[in-house]
Amino acid sequence: MPNFRATLLVAASLLTACGSNGARADAGEPGANPRSLRVLWVAGGVCHDFDALVPLLTTSLRSRIRAEIDVSLDLEAWRDEKFADAYDAVVYHFCRDDAEGVLIDHALQATRSGKPTVLIHGAVHSFRDTDRVGEWERLCGMRSKVHDSYQPFATSKLDPAHPITRAWPDDWATAGDELYQTIEFLAGSHALLKSRSPQDGREHVVAWTSRYGTGRVFTTTLGHDVTTARMPSYQRLLADGLLWACGRLDS
Repeated sequence: MPNFRATLLVAASLLTACGSNGARADAGEPGANPRSLRVLWVAGGVCHDFDALVPLLTTSLRSRIRAEIDVSLDLEAWRDEKFADAYDAVVYHFCRDDAEGVLIDHALQATRSGKPTVLIHGAVHSFRDTDRVGEWERLCGMRSKVHDSYQPFATSKLDPAHPITRAWPDDWATAGDELYQTIEFLAGSHALLKSRSPQDGREHVVAWTSRYGTGRVFTTTLGHDVTTARMPSYQRLLADGLLWACGRLDS
């Protein structure tokens, strides 16, 4: 599937520009809007309806933050080792079993060097057929390779005071999603939300923060399809996770 470029100018009252890697909002005159956040959204692959999910989630940012979003539906953006330099943050929203090692290396290096990063759902299960899978798992901050069957489930907060989960509903539940099973929650990761499996009663972390090198990372395994993705609470979770990764989400 070819690349396409979607630029969305999004207005909101939240602080939105990243502070890492020298990128910052230009304050300008009092009352002026900060400059837009520049985001690269890398999506696509198998097992998910990215044709529906990508426009839904990028457009939902319209009510959350002010951003310009470039969307790539393959990994060719990673061909250039400096692919992330022009962006304040990168979002990985794909499901891919395989990829050229050099491409994965460039993505790993971008976050390791400090690029704010967000990973959504299938990105956590990606690259299992490559020799980079272990390092990709370290970027994700958790090992997970299987999921429960698609079904309803609920979440509970592990850190209610965290700025990402402060607004998350205490009684949140989805009518249908894939609960990714936690194989190993890696040292240094900070769990935010968990879910109890309706199948076997085991608990799994479904949203967390971590660091990879000097890069701040927010990850959630929620969001298999539009059932969860169209929920305003989920859309805010992604927006707040992105702002947190950029160091611009506070009280």
